[in-house]
Amino acid sequence: MRFPKKGRQECGRELERMQSEALWSTPLDDVATALVKLPAGTDLRVEAAGAAATVRLTEDIPLGHKFSVHALAEGLRVRKYGEFIGRMTHGVDAGSWVHVHNLETCARRGPANERLWLEEGEAPRIVEVIGERRATVGESPVWDAGTGRLYWVDVRGEPAIFMHDTWTGANAEWSMPEDIGSIVLDTSGRLVAAMRSGFAMFDPRSGTVKPLFDPEPDLPGNRLNDAKCDPAGRLWSGSMNPESGLAEGSLYMVGPDLSCRRVADGFVTPNGHVWSLHGSTMYLSDTRRGYIYAYAFDPVTGEAGERRVFADLGALPGGPDGATVDAEGYLWSAQFNGGCLLRLSPSGEIDRVVHLPVSKPSSCAFGGPDHGLLYVTTATRGLGPGGLAAERHAGRVLVLDVGVRGLAPARFDLCEDR
Repeated sequence: MRFPKKGRQECGRELERMQSEALWSTPLDDVATALVKLPAGTDLRVEAAGAAATVRLTEDIPLGHKFSVHALAEGLRVRKYGEFIGRMTHGVDAGSWVHVHNLETCARRGPANERLWLEEGEAPRIVEVIGERRATVGESPVWDAGTGRLYWVDVRGEPAIFMHDTWTGANAEWSMPEDIGSIVLDTSGRLVAAMRSGFAMFDPRSGTVKPLFDPEPDLPGNRLNDAKCDPAGRLWSGSMNPESGLAEGSLYMVGPDLSCRRVADGFVTPNGHVWSLHGSTMYLSDTRRGYIYAYAFDPVTGEAGERRVFADLGALPGGPDGATVDAEGYLWSAQFNGGCLLRLSPSGEIDRVVHLPVSKPSSCAFGGPDHGLLYVTTATRGLGPGGLAAERHAGRVLVLDVGVRGLAPARFDLCEDR
């Protein structure tokens, strides 16, 4: 921070004052705590584990109370000490007082979920662990039954597309020029990639990346995130600002002719697009809010209707990330930072909790012979040396036998070669 017209010692004293008046426990925290009574207009610098943020308070903050380090969206689950402490009842700017007038608890999970979570959770049956390099944020597993190949991505750090050939044991990795949120197969065996700068076509035979278009050229802070195809082969993708606590993300539908339509907006972290067995329901998670939504869906026209809350998982650790549906119509959701998979019934009740040997499962997809295996991508981001040592499978793909089968993923039906 710049301190004009002040000497070095005075600047140092000013910096010490700013840092001693508030406590920011971890860089993940959305709020800091006032160590003294702080008036509106106070400029503060907070630091935690090598990270720093500067904040100007917009209102008086009582001693011991919280204020927002950055702007927070309505419905966002707020972190303090690295844990979720509640949901915002309305959005606030950076430097705002965060208390019971705008923060409500999300800690009620009910006796049935408590029993499932604490008493009846399952240990996984791990068939195999694949992946030569530990991904920073592994995501978007895609099974190609015709070739016996599994594809997945590393979103950030060293962005890449990975491939594991289950027939030969061969592995491949293609570096990407920018962050890549997800991939889907098209009908010719290529991959449509949802990237920071928009959609692109990747051909694993040549290793070439061909940009298609950017649905958000006016939002440079955003990137595309999770993507899936609906039963008719239309591509659905969400966008997000990974550095923001605001609801700056949208949901897009891309047709076979590459026409693109914004279907909905107001998302923080859209994830887990998946459809019910007969295509009449589209599921979509907002990870930071802790909700899985369900939309009435017309599989013929691709129209998404009324939205409802399918499952409120705000009281459970982590958040609902990537998802898939099994052949019995149950939804499987990876709980990022929650260390487990949830299987939810078509009515939204938690049916099974599968605890994993990693804390950051990110997505899941059925594949293998008769789609009888569940492939789970995982992440290492934020673990640190101790966490990396403790979670030796983190960043790789877990292959699980969960006792049910899945379905072949729909492919993007591009109407002409591009």
